[in-house]
Amino acid sequence: MIEAVDVRALSGLSELDLLDALAFATDLARYWQPPDEEDVMFAQPDTVAALHPVAAAVPESQLTRWWDEPVDLDNQRMIARLPANEEWPESAMPYRSAAVGLDQWRDHVLADEARFRTRRAECPDNTTGGEWWSTPLPSAALETSMGRDDVGALELLLEEDSFGGDEARVWPVSVRSTPRVYEITNPTDWARLVAAHPLPVPESKRSNWFDTTGEYHDWFIPDWVAVADDYDAVHLTLHGYLTTPGLAIPLADNNGATVLAGWNPDATWWLNNGVAHVDDEPALWRWCDDHWVRA
Repeated sequence: MIEAVDVRALSGLSELDLLDALAFATDLARYWQPPDEEDVMFAQPDTVAALHPVAAAVPESQLTRWWDEPVDLDNQRMIARLPANEEWPESAMPYRSAAVGLDQWRDHVLADEARFRTRRAECPDNTTGGEWWSTPLPSAALETSMGRDDVGALELLLEEDSFGGDEARVWPVSVRSTPRVYEITNPTDWARLVAAHPLPVPESKRSNWFDTTGEYHDWFIPDWVAVADDYDAVHLTLHGYLTTPGLAIPLADNNGATVLAGWNPDATWWLNNGVAHVDDEPALWRWCDDHWVRA
């Protein structure tokens, strides 16, 4: 029973214990389907009330004080997982396109939107969903996370819908100059970003985001081409991850709504390639006995 949890015992947990718990929840995130039985159970008022002391105690820990801090520009890492039954390429240098490709990303999104608009006109009852995320994918935008001694990079642990083999390469990332970084620490921050750079996607997100929120809206995502004019990177803090994803967040200016979906905790998306540089030599990490260790 949740009521039987000794909240005082949380003070004895290590940072890795807390991150492991967050990793479990992160891996179960789904933004393309209705809530499952566990989602429904945890949303019950009595369950929510029982979890309140836990939710209040975790941010009070000295080990989680950094969860709402801005991006650590001196400690960024990029990872690549080795798919099962494959071998690492001979070169340790990751492939990076010379251009981020956000214009192509927007063309892709608009084409997807037109396709779903036509499909719904032809088959009004069709509930097939499209791309459910609100990140700048597909593009060559670089995603990084903070380096931590026990895991190499937070993304090794904190990855939504994670898959891959038992090995990963972790590269240091050098940040040049002083980048313009937009910080997301709560739903309001995300709503402001979308409202300032709106891209309407009511058709392509219609079914998926209805399934995950139970609401129909005129959906919007950030126009990452426009965002890149104002910012070099966008960072989601761990606190922002705990408060923002999966919600139908209203946009006051246009009566629409948005969902932050597909983001990993502490993810920073770099929208301009000249700002963040991936260093040549990666470290090798392996999954061993239910945790990551440096090889």
